[in-house]
Amino acid sequence: MADSKSSTKAPRISVISANTLEADNDLLRRAVLQRTESEELIDHNGRYGLFTPLTSDKEEAGEATEDNLHAIIEIMRQDIGRLQQKNLQLEDQLRQVVIKPPRTPDDVMTAITHSVDSLQAKLAKMTNPVSDFVLREFTIETKAYVDITPLGMIEYRFIQPGDAIDPACLSQLRMTLAPVPKKEAAGSWSGPGFTPFEDIEEIQGIGEVNKKRLNSHNIYTVSDLLHAGTRVRSRVELAALLEVDHKRLSQWMSHAELLTVKEIDARAAELLFEIGISSLAGLAAAEATGLVEFYNQRVQEKGQAVLKPIDAAMVQRWIDTAKAFVGARPKEEKQ
Repeated sequence: MADSKSSTKAPRISVISANTLEADNDLLRRAVLQRTESEELIDHNGRYGLFTPLTSDKEEAGEATEDNLHAIIEIMRQDIGRLQQKNLQLEDQLRQVVIKPPRTPDDVMTAITHSVDSLQAKLAKMTNPVSDFVLREFTIETKAYVDITPLGMIEYRFIQPGDAIDPACLSQLRMTLAPVPKKEAAGSWSGPGFTPFEDIEEIQGIGEVNKKRLNSHNIYTVSDLLHAGTRVRSRVELAALLEVDHKRLSQWMSHAELLTVKEIDARAAELLFEIGISSLAGLAAAEATGLVEFYNQRVQEKGQAVLKPIDAAMVQRWIDTAKAFVGARPKEEKQ
């Protein structure tokens, strides 16, 4: 009976199939197996492989069989590690594509607009005994990556150190901007009533961590932040960078816009936002007497020593400055 029982045991089969390996058959080259029984070529689901029987019974397993098992397990462990590493690399590449999408003409023009505006404003502050300084022309010449997307759109971006770029996709980009005088100052922070270069840390709630995050993307002033948030796409990227929701980001953008007015500080911007003034357009449309009343009432409700009441003369200066930005002239200039 015992003989009959032992004769029915089926040997376990270990499969090493050449068709399932890498093209270079690296696994086969690393597999140093010892012959235990006669090997045979077997067709399994249309794939051919070399099969070596391995017994599962410890008493029957010889030294060669155990060595083969250990060799196969080690090879498979190495392959798993290699595949995991490859998967991590692919995930990192995917992240880079998501985080750094191709630049568009809109992206480039927004960046140039910001650069020209910032440079012009800073040059306007420079004086000497014989001349003032003004930006007459702006020229940029560089190599850019240019390609055509499957949807027929042109994508291009400036080359960063370490980028692996196909030389065939490199083009020379040259651009010269010539000034055309504005008919009016609307839409620009020109004049003594504006301070667009206030540090972003002046915005209530930004904090040191978010300041460093913004600085790492060359955003240092309220003007920089406003330029960066002019488009929906930029706002999405800003919200992700600062780890805040759209509502919170909109609040900070409103504070930044109000802070461009010289006499409005961080606390005043926050109070104005709380009483419904969230932009220069909103401030320009306000009536001085009513705004003073609402503002000072909010100061009393908060009961904080750092918050000071305002008077109608100051508020009128705020309103006039806002009107200069949105294109409406101050009251005293109207005919």
